[in-house]
Amino acid sequence: MKRLFILLPLWGIALSLTGQSLQQNVSFSYTGERLDAVLADISQTYQVRFSYSPDFIPVDRKVNVEVDNKPLSTALDDICEQVPMRYAPVGGQILLKPDRSRETKQLGQLNTRRGKVRQTSPIYPEPMDKAERERLRKMLSPIEQADENLVIEGEGNDLKNINTAPYRLPLEEYDTTSGVWGGDQRLAQISLLPFLGTNTIYSEEITNNVSVNVLWGTNGGVDGVEIGGLVNNVKNDVAGMQIAGLGNTVGGDVEGTQVGGLFNVNKGKTSGVQIAGLVNKTKEGHAVQAAGLANLVEEDYLGLQLAGLFNKSGGKAEGTQVAGLFNTSYDTSGNQLAGIFNNAGDVNGFQISGIFNSGRKVNGFQIGLINVSDTISGTPIGLLNIVKRGYNKVEVGVHDILYANLALKLGSHKFYNIFHLGARWDKLKPGQPDVAPGTYMSWGIGYGIGRANILGPRVLMNTELVAIQINEQEYWTNELNLLNQARLIFDFHKADGRLSFYVGPVANVMVSKIKDAETGEIGSPIVKPSYTLLEGSDEQTDVKMWVSLQAGIRF
Repeated sequence: MKRLFILLPLWGIALSLTGQSLQQNVSFSYTGERLDAVLADISQTYQVRFSYSPDFIPVDRKVNVEVDNKPLSTALDDICEQVPMRYAPVGGQILLKPDRSRETKQLGQLNTRRGKVRQTSPIYPEPMDKAERERLRKMLSPIEQADENLVIEGEGNDLKNINTAPYRLPLEEYDTTSGVWGGDQRLAQISLLPFLGTNTIYSEEITNNVSVNVLWGTNGGVDGVEIGGLVNNVKNDVAGMQIAGLGNTVGGDVEGTQVGGLFNVNKGKTSGVQIAGLVNKTKEGHAVQAAGLANLVEEDYLGLQLAGLFNKSGGKAEGTQVAGLFNTSYDTSGNQLAGIFNNAGDVNGFQISGIFNSGRKVNGFQIGLINVSDTISGTPIGLLNIVKRGYNKVEVGVHDILYANLALKLGSHKFYNIFHLGARWDKLKPGQPDVAPGTYMSWGIGYGIGRANILGPRVLMNTELVAIQINEQEYWTNELNLLNQARLIFDFHKADGRLSFYVGPVANVMVSKIKDAETGEIGSPIVKPSYTLLEGSDEQTDVKMWVSLQAGIRF
């Protein structure tokens, strides 16, 4: 959009441009543009001088006009159909006047003389600040509308339209970027308590480059540095640095650094750094947060969060969260590291905790005692890994030591957990007087880990490590009696079938500290494979090594 020129009142300052005739041909197109912008653009492009008062001409009215190689007067006629005004060439320029016949309401206003500032200094500069202008505006509230305006027309540029009813002085538009009324910016302020300082009752409407609050202060905005003994309170935005003994509160956005002895609370977006002894809170952020207790974000967050207890994000938490207890993110999360648990929606990175990790789609890995996810692209490493769309199997099989075996396998193809139960039955040999003759069961309970490699649409290869404690003919055997297995299993199944058959070799290492009370012999009296590759014992431990076969079915 072309540069806009705001023309000041005729009786104030007139902007001079080189004049041209109303009959010169022009070409332009404007859609939804402010009148003052259109006039400024025509003036600059075609060297036309316009004179008018924005107090009487509604320069903020948006117009639509399009002409192609037609006289300027034709374009102005089109504009006048949309704006209640008329024009006339006067002294080498084009004078714009309000046209009462086209007005739908009175456009005249009281020509109020400009007020003066209370003092002149860098803190109270010229021109009059908008807080003072607002005070005057409120004092000039309209009492009633006049039946008609008094219009005085003279020669040249002499034009006045006087409204005989009291009317408020117009304010400039609110600047949504800075969050304050345009022009309300001062070099510095100092205060003892809210509204008890150099900005007095206008504190909430003024942006300061330097703000010093001895105890507690309130400001409209900060564009620089603010220091407070206890609390800094800013109604709108902060760009720069805030330091407070207790905390900082901001009603808008923060770009820069906040340091609070206890807290930092922002209702808008934080871009930069937040450091607090207890809590940092913001609506959304792109920053680094460090807090003794917690970091709280209502919506999305991108950056680094460090907290003594927990970090919480109500939306996305892209980046890294590190907490002593837990991290939570209700949408996508980056990396999470916590002492107890991590909880997130989708995870793009890793989750590491002392106990529990939970995520939906995990594009990374999980390390914890218990890991839960819908899907995972990396490896879940833990005592229990639950992947809803992962590698979850139940199998029933046989082995030369444990004749009946039941196993549950949970996790992903890259890493899964194995929970194993097995049993065997043996007849006691003669010479055991304390036990009645018969058949007795020995049983084993074990845990292991594994990995499944897809060799083809119908073939899978499992590599597994399992350790099984064998309880021989009793409820529990207190001595070490551990069967260690390294398995290489081949799984055969239909392309889309849920039932499969498996078979494969198993390398066994039996480590036993069972000792016969009568003979003093070390080793299990039950687990005696048909052959051993290696066997040895000392005064405390017996070790047997052999190779066997395992087979079964999976569901």
